[in-house]
Amino acid sequence: MLVLMDLCLAAVCAAQGGAVLRRQALAAGISDDEISRRVRSGTWAAIRRGAYVDRSAWLAMDDAARHRALVHAVVANLAGPVVVSHASAAVLLGLPTWGLDLSTVHVTRPPGVSTRTEAGVWHHAARLPDDQVIEIDGIAVTHPARTVVDTARVTDFEPSVVVADAALRSDLTTDGELLSTVDHMRDWPGARNAGRVVEFADGRAESVGESRARVCIHAGGLPRPDLQVVITSGTGDWTARVDFLFMEHRTIGEFDGRAKYGRPDGRDVDPGTAVWLEKLREDRLREMGFEVVRFIWAELNRPDLVARRFRQAFARAAAQRSHI
Repeated sequence: MLVLMDLCLAAVCAAQGGAVLRRQALAAGISDDEISRRVRSGTWAAIRRGAYVDRSAWLAMDDAARHRALVHAVVANLAGPVVVSHASAAVLLGLPTWGLDLSTVHVTRPPGVSTRTEAGVWHHAARLPDDQVIEIDGIAVTHPARTVVDTARVTDFEPSVVVADAALRSDLTTDGELLSTVDHMRDWPGARNAGRVVEFADGRAESVGESRARVCIHAGGLPRPDLQVVITSGTGDWTARVDFLFMEHRTIGEFDGRAKYGRPDGRDVDPGTAVWLEKLREDRLREMGFEVVRFIWAELNRPDLVARRFRQAFARAAAQRSHI
């Protein structure tokens, strides 16, 4: 009988990010005593009051998946209109969560509800036009543009840029939608930071690391580079796509040592070959008069260090041009 009950709950869990509520378990025929036994034995993990997840599944989840389960558990227990928003909406939209605080579930409710944080839930009171709400897995969620702006209003600049870049890169929103959304919220708390994020966002950043690298370059006081530029040899027989290009300074920035090449059939090359191809690629770029600066994830918290390397490269490039 328990096997049949668990099969019934499996469909419920699949639709709720892995979470099952007490009332759903009871409806499936599992008693409170059985629920308690499963929690005590470690079969189920209690993720909040009256909400459970299979423990083995919970341990296998990353932070985003765990937050998704929490969102489902929270929304299922809240009365009245509720829309998942801010960082929680970013999770449901599949946006990167680097730097986001996922310890709290964010929901937006109609004006008149008090703005407060209670039992791990941040209740935001705000008006949400119909065109700023979509549905994901049966849950009302803020539209990607509203999600980016809301997140940026309550989150630091760098993780907000990561979210905004990813939303643009994934075609979930556009520059125009972001600008329109932040313009309508320009007098709201946190709107200034959101405006900075929207102005800075660039969907050409191809990863969390590249978004962070852009922030690092900005924090170091460097000019804004062009992104994902294809450089072609004078004869047109060779090209290279680079992460960052400071054309005025004839300097290229490459994040994490990732060279952009591969076999014609699209397969990856082995590590030894990759290192060799990377060296040949960099040599070719230098022959074309470019300086190349490489930096890695561990250096992204040192904008002073990264900026110094770039400025040294700028100086070398200028010296080289002066001798031509």
